[in-house]
Amino acid sequence: MPLPFKILLSFEILACITGLINFYKVKNTYWKYFSMYLVFVVISELFGYYLMVFFPHNLKVNLSFYRYFEIPVEFIFFFALFYLSAREPGRKTLPALFIIIYLLSIVFDEFYFSRKTHLFDSISYTIGNLLLLILILRFFVQMVTSDDIMTFRQNMLFWVSLGLLFFYLGSFPFYALLNMMGPKHHDLMNTYKYIVYGLNSTMYLMFTFSFIWGKTNIKSY
Repeated sequence: MPLPFKILLSFEILACITGLINFYKVKNTYWKYFSMYLVFVVISELFGYYLMVFFPHNLKVNLSFYRYFEIPVEFIFFFALFYLSAREPGRKTLPALFIIIYLLSIVFDEFYFSRKTHLFDSISYTIGNLLLLILILRFFVQMVTSDDIMTFRQNMLFWVSLGLLFFYLGSFPFYALLNMMGPKHHDLMNTYKYIVYGLNSTMYLMFTFSFIWGKTNIKSY
């Protein structure tokens, strides 16, 4: 198991354990799904890793797990989290719409790349990334322009959004250009990959903070 993956997995497990320890605090709220999601992440990461171990020469099998299962679940979960976190019905419209747009982008990706050799579904990932960033930035704008800024440290969605912003904004160029630059600039993309591992680890550290400092009675946005 490569060292960067071990480090990332350690942060994922830390967030998962913290979520389970604090499950009593969130069990009567929609944040209980976040605890369950972190369990899903750890299991999926281990399953994906062992797929690569048992099928080292079958890239299609390895990628299919991430393309059709783990990555879509991650995007849809966070869209749904923003939907559940909205105080007013009007704020739920955008996350719900984004779920539909993202699912359509997956279908487009499948047809567009069906006869192409590619490493990654860059179109659907890029669209999902941009849509998620819109929700994150909308949340931060609402927070800094209201009294919510006074309780930001206790707001679980603040820590989750901060972690998502670190990872999805920082890793956006890597995944968006992977198909184009991966085969031609292997060394550059390989270096960037380690940066992505660091950003991903930071995201899960923020998730850990959300359970430690967050309070479920603090309204999200």
